[in-house]
Amino acid sequence: METPLLEITGLDVFYGKIHALRQVSLNVRQGEIVSLIGGNGAGKTTLLCTISGLIRASAGTIAFAGADISRRAPEKIVQGGVSHVPEGRLVFSPLTVADNLRLGAYGRSGASRAETRAEAAEDLERIMDMFPVLRERRKQAAGTLSGGEQQMLAIGRALMARPRMLLLDEPGMGLAPLVTREIFRHIVTLRDSLGLTVLLVEQNARRALKIADRGYVLETGRVTLTGASQDLLADRDVQRAYLGRDVDSASPG
Repeated sequence: METPLLEITGLDVFYGKIHALRQVSLNVRQGEIVSLIGGNGAGKTTLLCTISGLIRASAGTIAFAGADISRRAPEKIVQGGVSHVPEGRLVFSPLTVADNLRLGAYGRSGASRAETRAEAAEDLERIMDMFPVLRERRKQAAGTLSGGEQQMLAIGRALMARPRMLLLDEPGMGLAPLVTREIFRHIVTLRDSLGLTVLLVEQNARRALKIADRGYVLETGRVTLTGASQDLLADRDVQRAYLGRDVDSASPG
C-alpha cells in the first residue's frame, strides 16, 4: 500500500487546560483532496496550525513524506513542502499584489541566490497566468482587492513556495457563492494539473465534500468518522449535523 504523504498519529494539543485535539489520527495520500469537516470549535483550524508548526502538539507524531515534522519550525515545514493558507487570508494589505506573491518565495532553498530569484520570477508569472486577475492587479495594494481576489492572492502566495501539499483553511469564508465556486474550481485544478495534495477545511461541508476524494469528521477535538466523500455525503448523521439544505445543488463544487 502506498505510504501517505501526510500521516498523523495520536495527536494531542492543549490550550492551557483545554484539550483541543484528542488522539487525532488521519492520513492524506499524494494527489488527494481530503476535507476536514466539523462544527465551530471542533479543532479544525487547530489541526492545520499544528501541522504547519504554528502550534506545538503535546503528544503524537506528524509525518510528511516519511519524515517526522512534529518539532520542526514553521519555516522549515514550508521549505519541506507544506504551505498553509490561513483562515481570513491574511494578505499584507499595504503591499502590492506582486510583492505579496514574492514574499511567498522568501526563504525558499535553492542552488544559489541568483537561481532562486530566477525561479521565483518564473513562478510569479506562472501564478499570474493561473489567476489572471492578479496580473491585472499586480501593482495594486492587496488591501484594495475584493475578498475573492484576496483569496486567490493568498493561494498564489502559498504556491510561490513550490509546495507538495496545501493546507487550506476556510477558503470560501465571507465570499459570495459564485466567487466561492470559482475558488473551488481552482482548488480542483491545482490537484488535477499540478498534482498538488490538499487538506481542506471549509464550513460549507457539502461543497467541500463534493470536490474531495475523502473526508474526516472532527467533533470536539476527536475524529469521529471518516470515509469516501460520496459515502459521507450520503450518511444521514452527517447530513443532519453538517449538510443541511443544499442551496447550491446545481454547482459541481
